[in-house]
Amino acid sequence: MVQNIKSVLIGMTEEGLDEPSSALGYGISLARQANAHATIQASSLKVVMGSAFVSGVARGLLNDHNRRLRQLAEEWAERARGDAEAAGVTCSTETPHLAYSDLINAFVTQARVHDLSVLDAETATINADRGLIEALVFNSGRPVIVVPPEVDTFRCEHIIIAWDAGARAARAVNDALPLLKAARTVEIISVGNEQDLESQIPGAELAPHLARHGVNVSVKNLVVREGGIAGTLQEQAMMTNTDLIVMGAFNRSILREWILGGVTQSFLRESKVPLFMSY
Repeated sequence: MVQNIKSVLIGMTEEGLDEPSSALGYGISLARQANAHATIQASSLKVVMGSAFVSGVARGLLNDHNRRLRQLAEEWAERARGDAEAAGVTCSTETPHLAYSDLINAFVTQARVHDLSVLDAETATINADRGLIEALVFNSGRPVIVVPPEVDTFRCEHIIIAWDAGARAARAVNDALPLLKAARTVEIISVGNEQDLESQIPGAELAPHLARHGVNVSVKNLVVREGGIAGTLQEQAMMTNTDLIVMGAFNRSILREWILGGVTQSFLRESKVPLFMSY
C-alpha cells in the first residue's frame, strides 16, 4: 500500500478536441491505493478577443465556443466524480474557465497544496497541455506524474530511477519515496559512455540510503545506445516491465530543450511508461 500520500491533483484541459484522458483513471487508481483525497481540476481554455473592432457576429461565435468548452469541462468533471465515487475515492471537482495564463496559475496554485499532480502526456512540444506540465514541474514545488495514453491504472511493482547524481534527480528520489517504499523492486540506472562507467558506479552511493528507508533496491549501469540516454532508459523500462520512471526534469533551459531536444523532451514525446518528475 502507498503511504504518506494524502492528496492527489488530477488535471486536464478541455480544448474541444475530444481527447481521452489516461490521467483520470491513473490518478483515481493512485488515490484509491493511497487512501488519498483526489481533486479533479477540469479546466477549459477561455479564448479572449483582443480587438475592440471585432464584429458582433464574430464575438457571438467566440462566446458560443467558450460556452461549449465550459460545458464540456463541466460534463467531464461530473463523469470523473462518478468514476471516483465508484472506486471509493473521496474527491472534489473544479471547473475553472480561464484564459491561458490565468489557467496555468490556477493549476500551479492548486498543485502547491497537494502531494503530487497527475497529468496526461502530450506529444506536441508547444501545446496547452505541454505548457501545463512544464509550469507545474517548474513552479509548483511538487512532483508531477505524466501518464502516457492507454495507461489508466497506477502500478508500482517495479520502478526505475534515472540517476545522474545531480540535484534534480536527488529531489525526484526524495519526492518519490512513498512510491519507492511501496514497490516490490527498484532499480537505480545510470546511463553513460563505457569509459565513464568503468571508473565509477554512480548509483552505488544512493542504494544504501534507499535501503535504510526499506526500499528493495539494486543498481545497474548501462552504456548509452543509439537512441541516446532517453532511448536507452526506455528500452530498459520495456524489457523489465517497468511501471514508473523517476527522474529529475529539464537538465537544460526550456528554450534549449525546445530547439535541441533533450532527455526530458524525448521522454515526454515517446515514453510508454508513466514519468515521475521533480525539479
